[in-house]
Amino acid sequence: MATLEWEGKHAVTACLDRMRAGVLQVDPALCRGAAEGTDMVILGDNLAALGALMPDHEGQVDMVLIDPPYNTGRRDWLYDDSVSNPAALHWLGDVLGPQRAASLSRQDRWLCLMYPRLLRLRQLMAENGVIACCIDDREYPRLRLLMEEVFGPGNFLATFVWVNTGNIDNHSRIKTNHEYVVVFARDARRFVPGCVLAPQVGARSKLRRPVIRNTIIKNGPRNPVSDLVLPAGFPARFDDGVIPVPTDPGFWPRFDVPIVVRNGRLAQAVTLRSGWSSRRQCAAFIAAGFRDITDRQGLKTRFYLTPSGAVFMEKDRQAQPSHILTVLEGMGTVQQAATELAQCGVCFDYPKPLSLVTYLLRALCPAPDAVVLDAFGGSGTTAQAVMDLNAADGGTRRFVVMEMDERIATTVTQPRLAHVLARHARPGAGFRFCRLGMP
Repeated sequence: MATLEWEGKHAVTACLDRMRAGVLQVDPALCRGAAEGTDMVILGDNLAALGALMPDHEGQVDMVLIDPPYNTGRRDWLYDDSVSNPAALHWLGDVLGPQRAASLSRQDRWLCLMYPRLLRLRQLMAENGVIACCIDDREYPRLRLLMEEVFGPGNFLATFVWVNTGNIDNHSRIKTNHEYVVVFARDARRFVPGCVLAPQVGARSKLRRPVIRNTIIKNGPRNPVSDLVLPAGFPARFDDGVIPVPTDPGFWPRFDVPIVVRNGRLAQAVTLRSGWSSRRQCAAFIAAGFRDITDRQGLKTRFYLTPSGAVFMEKDRQAQPSHILTVLEGMGTVQQAATELAQCGVCFDYPKPLSLVTYLLRALCPAPDAVVLDAFGGSGTTAQAVMDLNAADGGTRRFVVMEMDERIATTVTQPRLAHVLARHARPGAGFRFCRLGMP
């Protein structure tokens, strides 16, 4: 397995063994709603905060959704994206020594920041847990290798490409209007996707139909050709008629005698010759006396003859269809998200759209009682998505959101979530605001 090596890797790994866990101290003045609420906003360094969660939350987190610094080098936003902010440099100085920390490249600093945090996050994740990490082109290659090292290459699920259509009015020679969401499972064998339809699935798409319908005659002789005997009584999708022997040599399936249908059933047995896609399932349907059978996904399945002589398979679609695509379109832009926050009296540069985060939660973590963790909380979009979903479906999801910048945590994250809490007015709902102290 390919691994990354960078300056400071072994030092930041070793620091985990000797780190003291932080202590969470509730700030009553910034808590909102029910005092017994289990949702949390944590102010402080997320590595120490993750350690503080270990006793109670180890192996309990169903989804980690993080939007870490993209390492763009910009420092003119409310959120410093240079990985050179004083807190990060202070932490690296403590771990590596001030002189060595100052000599690191920007990429080395970013890797030193991410690696121990990913290791801690993995410890907190449940066996069926999933992690989704937002990133752009600058650090995507390193992030992918880093997450493979932490979670194992076999647990990679997907890289979503989010089309950020609002970011195309800049003056760059090549306009970049996409970002990534890299998704890994703690154990891919246990991952269960949600039942959602991608936004770009149109209203007339066959995915919205109550049944799945396909012919089982696949390209005639391009699949191995074999005979399939349809006995008398086999269902047809027309009441009465005779299908003559085809004269077109390119027509499939082949049959040598006319097919006679009476009262929606074959009047006599017929042998069809073709390449087939679901021959065994059709044989099982016949053996069951033409009653519905169940496929491997639990869908009721049946077969029938059409007026052309083709055999079709029909499955009852699940009550909630699912069609998750890796290209995420129609999910808003950061500009729209910032405007929506401003309407609530909150100013924040480049927040992730609420619709994007909500879709990721529904697609990757369908459990209505999930524990969701965001270690780079920013404006609190993940927390609002959890609160909105609970209000919509009556779920009991919980969130833990961490933010190291006191100005953001107290003037952006907390006011936003207080506003959402008041809007929903759900009995018993509330969140605790905790400050991270060190023993």
